[in-house]
Amino acid sequence: MDGRPWLFDPSTARATVLARRPPGCPPVACVVSDAVWADVVGLLRWADAGVRAPAPLAAGTWWRLAAGCAALLRRLPRLCAELGEPFDVVGLPGEDEWPAAERVARATARLTRLLRSRQPVPLRHLATEVDALGAAATAVLVDLGCP
Repeated sequence: MDGRPWLFDPSTARATVLARRPPGCPPVACVVSDAVWADVVGLLRWADAGVRAPAPLAAGTWWRLAAGCAALLRRLPRLCAELGEPFDVVGLPGEDEWPAAERVARATARLTRLLRSRQPVPLRHLATEVDALGAAATAVLVDLGCP
């Protein structure tokens, strides 16, 4: 992650989240979209912070990212149900073969592309990407020797 200013500028990040709303969506779909994509912005911020954190703060930052991913993954099945979408999380083949830092970079790049895209993203696809980011953050913690 390169510390993109848009990610940390509240008005730009909010505009990016609102741009993810499906055209002509009913209120429930707009609320779900806003909540989910706002969480993704938060996860991307934690990932960026993890890359930049000084050693004494690194473990806490990666724990926060992993916990944030887990929290969103716990909410997604109910949010999918609200929208009438199926829910599942499919692992990304070969992803765990990469070093942990590279996995974080790849996962954040994919999530950033999804966030900034104008194309609809099924929540189950987003769940797979959030799961990959959480697994990558956990792998970094293992590399740091955290229990």
